[in-house]
Amino acid sequence: MVEALENDDDQALMQLTGQDDGQVKSELSKLAINYETETDAGQTLKKGDWRVWHDGRYLYSPEVKLRVFMRSFMWSLFDADEGKPICNSVQKASLSGDFADTIGGNKCGRLAKEEAETLPDDDPRLITSKAVTCNQVVYGVLSGKMKDADGNDVELDNLPIVSYFKKSGFMPINNFINGLNKQKKIMQRIWIDLKTSKMKKGSVTFFVPVPTEGKSLTSLSDEDKTLIRMFKDTIDAANANVIKQYNEALKGNVSEEDSDLSKDFDAVAS
Repeated sequence: MVEALENDDDQALMQLTGQDDGQVKSELSKLAINYETETDAGQTLKKGDWRVWHDGRYLYSPEVKLRVFMRSFMWSLFDADEGKPICNSVQKASLSGDFADTIGGNKCGRLAKEEAETLPDDDPRLITSKAVTCNQVVYGVLSGKMKDADGNDVELDNLPIVSYFKKSGFMPINNFINGLNKQKKIMQRIWIDLKTSKMKKGSVTFFVPVPTEGKSLTSLSDEDKTLIRMFKDTIDAANANVIKQYNEALKGNVSEEDSDLSKDFDAVAS
């Protein structure tokens, strides 16, 4: 506190005096596949285009360029009837180990295969487990020519974004990054040309991401390194919030095992 006062460090002073709780307030633009056919104003939209929110409006394009700076994994449970999330877990760099979640459990109720196989089909735990989704969360920058709903051209240049690849979108991105690993290529230096492909399963039509390797960079800029630190801070802040809800959900009635899990994730979030 004394140091913050002597150095006129306003940001540190805000945090130390409780004005700023330390959580990241600004939201990253979210990149996703568009499934809307028209806007609220009646403008026609194309399903399967990429969509991102920027400068107060959605932008669309059948192809964008993406450079991945960080990737994490998390579990989530969504209430389709209410249209809102029920549970989210912490984000981790790999799928191994436990994932503390916002309802005081692990992986939002996702069961290990061995445990799921022992339960009858109508067991509520199994039903919940099947509804839980594994998310591959990608943080990076987006570039390319896009259009708003009115058809106006917009050029994006290294827009920081977050994107959640899950279900049918999980493996295409996962396989692409694994392919870079096999070639010993650093994903932050690779531009991905990202399109979509239309798929059909029964009466259901959906779109999956189609990533292909584009131009490569020889090194990372200072701006890139700053963004990587910012993305890590974003993940840390999100994890700290999950751990807070995890501990609150336990209401002080924790077993020794749960207490150890909490301590493990406190260490991860710090």
